[in-house]
Amino acid sequence: MSRSNQRRINPKIKKQARRISFKRIGRIFMFAVVITATASSAVWLNEKWSTTVWQITADAPIKAAIEAQLAAIPTKDFITMMPDRLRQHMLQEIPDLQAIRITRVLPDTLYIQGDARVPTALWQDAQGQLHLFDELGVAYRPLSKGESPDLPLLRVNLKQLPQAKQMIEMIAEQDQLQGRHQLASLSEIRAGNQYWQIYFSRGVSWTIPQDNEVNVIKHINDLMQQPRWRNQQWRVDARLQSRWFIRPAGHGGVI
Repeated sequence: MSRSNQRRINPKIKKQARRISFKRIGRIFMFAVVITATASSAVWLNEKWSTTVWQITADAPIKAAIEAQLAAIPTKDFITMMPDRLRQHMLQEIPDLQAIRITRVLPDTLYIQGDARVPTALWQDAQGQLHLFDELGVAYRPLSKGESPDLPLLRVNLKQLPQAKQMIEMIAEQDQLQGRHQLASLSEIRAGNQYWQIYFSRGVSWTIPQDNEVNVIKHINDLMQQPRWRNQQWRVDARLQSRWFIRPAGHGGVI
């Protein structure tokens, strides 16, 4: 091929292409510098803003549990101690903790408020293990060795816990309305095949149908406020809608 046939490149075009290439390389270099600087700054800030101070407001057992969890975290950098992440960790690791509020104040301080669960009963599962049962209807942890809280016992299956919660709430509501103390004397709620057996102190018991338990509890409380029944202790069998059987607590006979 002769030189006259060779394609000649315009020097201006060649120079322009070289200039564009240099600009691209410059942009890539600057981008890499920015990324490196940003990453280095993030790492520095993550360590600089590590948590070193915290203030906890909670009941003594909950406060101690939160302190123990904080002490067990090996690296308390900014990311690890972010409030949302820390909140989830605390709720998962401390069963007795119902709610927790965490506020971060830069550079190094956490303000923590914790609310303890309030147990209202003990639930016995199918294996006989006892669990603490709270006011929200949650069986939140097994009873620890040596614990013996004075709480009513729920002998019901897992699916019946919401109904047990409703019955406890109804008893408490009727106590407030009528100035009674039935909830304080409640000792056990037991599930039968189609009925509930509710036991109180001094031999008082109620046997009620499972399909209408809340209304029946209300009607029993209303009945027990009447002068004929008010000053004695009774066992009430309300399984039949058409007829209730009422016996003196601890005695035979039917009224």
